[in-house]
Amino acid sequence: MIGHMAGQMKPGPKASHVCAREQKTEYAFQRAEILRTIDGLHALTRPGLWRLLMFLVASAVSLRFRDCDLFAALPEHVREFVGAPPPLALIHVVLAVSTVSTLIIIGGRRAEDAGAGRSWCQFAFAVFFYPLYALVNGLDEFFPAIFAAGLTILAFEHFTVSTRAFRAIRQERARLEGMT
Repeated sequence: MIGHMAGQMKPGPKASHVCAREQKTEYAFQRAEILRTIDGLHALTRPGLWRLLMFLVASAVSLRFRDCDLFAALPEHVREFVGAPPPLALIHVVLAVSTVSTLIIIGGRRAEDAGAGRSWCQFAFAVFFYPLYALVNGLDEFFPAIFAAGLTILAFEHFTVSTRAFRAIRQERARLEGMT
């Protein structure tokens, strides 16, 4: 009987005031959550820009020292221990294969709409070729190829992450506009 009476009771003005306050609080909470999500999505794109900037700095340093023979600068006992540097043709093949395979991996992630991969590894591989070519005294001649390969990889990775993040930002902003 008490349950029946409770069901028959109508909420007074105080109860509706509490419900309106709860709705405003819930709206503010959802709005703040969406804004935090948008900020987090913007933050996803920043590491890619930092990697591009660091690659440009490493490229500028390599360009400055492009005529340096790194192998000749090593002490004699280190040169004997390491042995002869790899042939230039082999380094070309490794650069080409690593560039193409990295672009395929990034493109595959883009097609599957998967998350960002090991971009710091891609940055390290891109920068690694500068001292490798300097080791065989080929940096002066092949700097443009190394620069183009590294810049292409890092720019494509950043483009992939950015387009995914900006698509999600548009969706979150649409949710935010739908709340008003």
